[in-house]
Amino acid sequence: MDGFCLLYLLLILLMRSGDVETNPGPNTAVSTVSEMEFLKLAQDIAPSYYNTVGISLGFSYAQLQAILVENLKNYTNALLDVFMKWNVMQQPSHSNKRQLLADKLREIDLGSLSDGLLNGPPIPNSTGGPSRLTESQTKPPSAEFQTKPLSPELVERCANDFKFKYRSTLCKIRADPLNPASVVQFKEMYTNLFLQEEHGTEKRKINFNDILGIRVNGEFPRRIMVQGEAGAGKTTFCAKIAWDWMRGEYFSDFVWVLIVPLREFKQHTIGEIAKSYLAKTNPATVSQITEYIRSNSDKVFIAFDGLDEVSGKIMKTESVCEPQPTDQMQLQPSQPSVTSSEACGSLSETGDIGLVDILCSDQLASCPVLVTTRPWRAVEFRSDGDLMKLYTFIHVEGFDRENLSVYIHKYFPNNDDKANQLIQFTIDNDIISEYLAHYPIYVAMLCLMWKQLDEPKLKEMKSLKTFSQIFNEMIGFLKEHYAQKEVKKVGSPSLNAYLKKIDELLGPIAKQALNGLLENTLVFSEDDFEICPESKVTACRVGILSQEDRITTSMDMHERNPHVQLHVFFPHKLFQEYMAGVHLASLYESNRNELNRLIEQVVLPRKEEFRYLLYFTVSHNKSIAAHIMRSMLQDISMNRGASLQEQNIDFIVDVAFESQDPDVAALVKAMISSEKSVLGDTSAHTVAGYVFTGVPVVSLIID
Repeated sequence: MDGFCLLYLLLILLMRSGDVETNPGPNTAVSTVSEMEFLKLAQDIAPSYYNTVGISLGFSYAQLQAILVENLKNYTNALLDVFMKWNVMQQPSHSNKRQLLADKLREIDLGSLSDGLLNGPPIPNSTGGPSRLTESQTKPPSAEFQTKPLSPELVERCANDFKFKYRSTLCKIRADPLNPASVVQFKEMYTNLFLQEEHGTEKRKINFNDILGIRVNGEFPRRIMVQGEAGAGKTTFCAKIAWDWMRGEYFSDFVWVLIVPLREFKQHTIGEIAKSYLAKTNPATVSQITEYIRSNSDKVFIAFDGLDEVSGKIMKTESVCEPQPTDQMQLQPSQPSVTSSEACGSLSETGDIGLVDILCSDQLASCPVLVTTRPWRAVEFRSDGDLMKLYTFIHVEGFDRENLSVYIHKYFPNNDDKANQLIQFTIDNDIISEYLAHYPIYVAMLCLMWKQLDEPKLKEMKSLKTFSQIFNEMIGFLKEHYAQKEVKKVGSPSLNAYLKKIDELLGPIAKQALNGLLENTLVFSEDDFEICPESKVTACRVGILSQEDRITTSMDMHERNPHVQLHVFFPHKLFQEYMAGVHLASLYESNRNELNRLIEQVVLPRKEEFRYLLYFTVSHNKSIAAHIMRSMLQDISMNRGASLQEQNIDFIVDVAFESQDPDVAALVKAMISSEKSVLGDTSAHTVAGYVFTGVPVVSLIID
């Protein structure tokens, strides 16, 4: 150890005297990797990379699963075991293991860890323990070891790779919301959304093209939150930003625009995410990308899509420092795999930037950042004084009547009569006109059914009143459409038997949907369906599930090894919520105790988060609707003195309305006898709920 110290000090002296290159490339002074470094790597690598790392080091999938089981599915311990076995058995004793391992990590897009490995082990102190970093060492890397900045040519090359990524994936719209193959060009289907900016206690309409003109105290806000209900068009809003940037329009002043779907990247840092968008031949490293963003933050625009689709609280630095359960904090701070006290305000070894730090403006404070979310998740920001001051709030309200007409005509470009008939239907049906026709996802579903259903089915469709009824109709349509490919005769016993078989096969999918929803898992691996492979295949063929059919940059290993898996996911979170409701409702007959536990201990305490899950669950049958409503009404009977707002009357009538059960309506009316005067921001859906239940109301001001 003393000899190593002398050697290291000698190298430092030689560099300072000019006899050694200041940046000679990979550090070859030490060719071996210490056990402590293996442990640190195992801690820093996300569990999702376990198989990729192991396979790249020469282990078979079966070996990796055996090692994982031996370590009781503790991924850190299993990775450490993999590294130790590789160190002893896989490589000749004379090889430069440090360089070999660094090369392997870089091949699988873990270049930031590779860079840290090539910088060599930490300097030991005279006692042999870990050294305490001096003040200069805690600062960003010095010029001697600093990451080589991206050249202007490479910056532009990265921008072109980002544009190719968006052009080939994000900027395509599905004409059929459940069919991945139904994509059309962005300009063919994109329709402007109705947007409102919060201005004090009021809202004012803005156009998409006006967003960059928003000013707070004379400057463009650095943090913007875009909130909207499920299906209101938040993801399309982000796609429009990418589209305009690609075309050199409204966001063309930014060198890079990074669109980050949080459901796919909740355990990654911003440099890793950007790197995953690049072509395989692009030599830019995670460290270089991060340093460019840090040094040119005013030239980079970041849009995080779907904050409600990840777990963990987003608080200012002092709150981030509080210990949190590892399964809850899924958005990465700057130093992912260290104790919370170490993570507070410090840089990671790679210097990469965590997403939490960006959201809180602890990092990249001058970088324009936009975040989309459902309203329930925005409450966390509004209730935190510091975060509230940071953010400007915009509301995506979906389509207004003019935009609705434009979208429908785009859907039926060669059939004005059919388009006009559907537009008239949305006007004539008060319920659809008031609160369904505003949501692009429901309009797309209506268009699809309007296009393909026969006249008797269209008459049934005209009676639709609720979100749940549209989904029931849509899922039923998809199942029947798939079944008729196998059994041609409509209404025959064999067709009904086949439909029943489909329902049975979709049972495990519904259970997985609920498990994922409760854990905020919206993207699955093939292993998650290994006990029900036929169910997964059927769900994909019906259109309820989708599976990646392309190889992305982050999945390069798939080309070399069949064990690297493609993602499985629901086309939209609403479809996962619908299927989760199918399983939750089934527990009424199969496991009443588990149903009660989930409703009372999980769903109702987080009712705003699980609003649509409750909608879809109570719509399945009268018994489950009455059972859940009694649980919801218990709080009212115990809190008679509380205000009507505290008793969540609006939420109760919303759920009751989705049930469409007169007995549930009577139950609600009997329990809620007080008249109510609503002062504002009451949705049309809630108004319909009051009308349906008959709960007395003095006046309503509709949002």
